[in-house]
Amino acid sequence: MYRILDRDSVPEYLMSLPNVVDVLGTTSNLVIDEIGDGNLNFVYRVTNGDEPGRSVILKQAVPYLRLAGEDWPLSRDRMTFEIRALQLYNELVPEFVPTIFHADEEMSALVMQNLSDHIILRLGMIDGVTYPKVATDIGVFMAETLFRTSAWGMDSEDRRQLMDRFTLNSELCKLTEDFIFTFPYMTHESNYESPETEAWADANLRNNAAYKLDVLRFKDLFVAKTDALLHADLHSGSLMVNQDETFVIDMEFAYFGPFGFDVGKIISNFILCCTAHHHLPGGAEYREWLLDQIVVIWDTFSARFRELWDQQGESAMLTAGLLSAEEDAQLKDAFMAQLLQESAGFAACSMARRTLGIAGVADIRDIEDPVVRSNLEIANLELSMLVMANRTNLSSIGDLLTLVRDFYSQRSLDS
Repeated sequence: MYRILDRDSVPEYLMSLPNVVDVLGTTSNLVIDEIGDGNLNFVYRVTNGDEPGRSVILKQAVPYLRLAGEDWPLSRDRMTFEIRALQLYNELVPEFVPTIFHADEEMSALVMQNLSDHIILRLGMIDGVTYPKVATDIGVFMAETLFRTSAWGMDSEDRRQLMDRFTLNSELCKLTEDFIFTFPYMTHESNYESPETEAWADANLRNNAAYKLDVLRFKDLFVAKTDALLHADLHSGSLMVNQDETFVIDMEFAYFGPFGFDVGKIISNFILCCTAHHHLPGGAEYREWLLDQIVVIWDTFSARFRELWDQQGESAMLTAGLLSAEEDAQLKDAFMAQLLQESAGFAACSMARRTLGIAGVADIRDIEDPVVRSNLEIANLELSMLVMANRTNLSSIGDLLTLVRDFYSQRSLDS
């Protein structure tokens, strides 16, 4: 039976779970720290006070949006889909996700590995830390999870059964539809309040019919395409890293959608951070590192995706003897070219959303000087419009980076 857990009830709940007791040990001295800074759920780090090396993470969904409080009701079903996605990812890419110790759909609760030796990627990137493996790991994670849950990588019956386990994640899909593809492009009470940025957006972005129609095209892709199981919230705040490892967390938005959505979202976060480091202390050297990581992410993703595709053989989409070798190569070349352009469009939407919408990025939102902050925000909106307008001209990831670098060279941002 569902009940909301708090500091007083967490110990009894965890000590009733044999697999969790194996990790924490039997003790009456549990140290409980609420560490969740996300928008949706409550997250606790629970540590054996007598043996601090033994700890777990407990995550629970409550029947409202954590960011907004009880005045914004939200179904607990999101934790059901996070549990299912994490279970699947533990099968497909166990090296990139936390180990599950207990999953309880009725309690909307998940107990998992405490990544105590890792940091949220966004925080490290704000501080200008370089991570030598993160871009490669992101690329591999996306290729493995997207290809292996697609019609190119599964047979039809198995895929439809898998899709059935995620089709009802409707509330979080609606949040995405509203907060990424709708509200930022209009006057709405949920939007971020920054007078100068809002004034610029009203005059230049919200009055740009071509841009808004393009955003709607990508909303249509998000709503209608079912390419693969998406993480659907893949950004620098949903990755935990150190110098050797990368872990993906927070997959409650998981659903079947367009390939380019995950790819575009993570690319946008590296661009947003790059803009921020025109003010943050990383400087030009760190900005170049961030842009280089976008190339590594795409190159790793596309190479691994193609490798998996070449190895697949028959699937829901392809049957032996249907295509010649030349036709197969043409199909894959055109497919990846289109995927790059779609990823760029989704990146553009994400940049605007993270600038104007309720959930911004700390890279820029935490800058105290309102003049500096607004200058960077407006630059990101300009970049969003530039990338969106030029996406169909991109034939390589290098073209995207050239677009971004040329923009920075012509725009006064350093402070």
